[in-house]
Amino acid sequence: MISRDLTNLYLKDFNVLSETVYMCWHNSFCHKTKQLNEEKLRAQIRLQGFYQFKKNHGKALPLSFRDRLKFKAFSWANCITNSIPENTLSNRSELYLKAIAEVEQNLLVLRNKNERIAYAKMLINSFNKGHVYNLDVDENLLNFRIKELFLYIIDHNFVKEDNVTGLGFEEEVYPVYKLTVELINHFDFIDKLINAFIHFDISIAKHAREANCNLFMFQDTLTELNTTYNKQSIVVPKFQSFLSDECLIKIMQHLIQKNLLGNTNSDIWLYWFNRKPIKSPETLKWNKSNTLLSNIIQHLCGESIALTVKTAFCTKVYVKPTKRKYERSRMYKEIEQIIIISNKKNA
Repeated sequence: MISRDLTNLYLKDFNVLSETVYMCWHNSFCHKTKQLNEEKLRAQIRLQGFYQFKKNHGKALPLSFRDRLKFKAFSWANCITNSIPENTLSNRSELYLKAIAEVEQNLLVLRNKNERIAYAKMLINSFNKGHVYNLDVDENLLNFRIKELFLYIIDHNFVKEDNVTGLGFEEEVYPVYKLTVELINHFDFIDKLINAFIHFDISIAKHAREANCNLFMFQDTLTELNTTYNKQSIVVPKFQSFLSDECLIKIMQHLIQKNLLGNTNSDIWLYWFNRKPIKSPETLKWNKSNTLLSNIIQHLCGESIALTVKTAFCTKVYVKPTKRKYERSRMYKEIEQIIIISNKKNA
């Protein structure tokens, strides 16, 4: 007879996690612009509070968390895990790891493959919370929106900018939000669950697809973006700037000359600034640091929208601008000079 005590406890936690993630999306998604409002989403993540680590958490793990947390099924998330501090998200006493141990033990107890498949389907049904996201939109677009949300929640970079005091965190050790930890741990649970059944020649992913259950494994980011943006019903995010077309083109030429921006033409450049329609737009290529890219976009637009930067420059990485440092740089002064000369001509 199999045991389900620990698994049921974890599934109860998962119900809360699923609803929380949905509410974060619901409260921060702008249906007018078809984009997540980053400030609202950050506020939603902060509202969930900080993760309460176990008292014995400081004990050394056999392997560092970063080395352990290299997803197989959720490889799309691996680009984010390097921003997570070492040994801060999980240890051997976590409930989801105890639940996985219970599942592995049950697989040994079950007598044959048919019983194990029935067990797999029972678990899949428990994780099928797809009805929460059952919106009347294209499936590829829905997957893109969910993935966009997940990536932002598990990205730890923006936490470093929060001025958190009085929480017992040492200098240069940043807090980790509760929702971030719970979502990563859930992906770790599903990743381990898939691998546990693979040992018995059973594909959880296959049975999940047959049951129309989304395990959120997703396609490769670039393939997914290209597939998504080829659909006419989708609003592609664009930069918004008060600068003239002529000024933007001069800045583009300056960036190319400085080998910051890959060779492109003015039509494509202006397309991403919402000035010129193109049926099959190409993405832009950035040759230097992502911090400089964010700073320049903020300089041109007054703000730097993460999704637009990632889309236009076809990158998984977004770094928040360092405005004060950038404004002391030579690049800032050069671009500012182009803007001033352009404004004088148009005055």
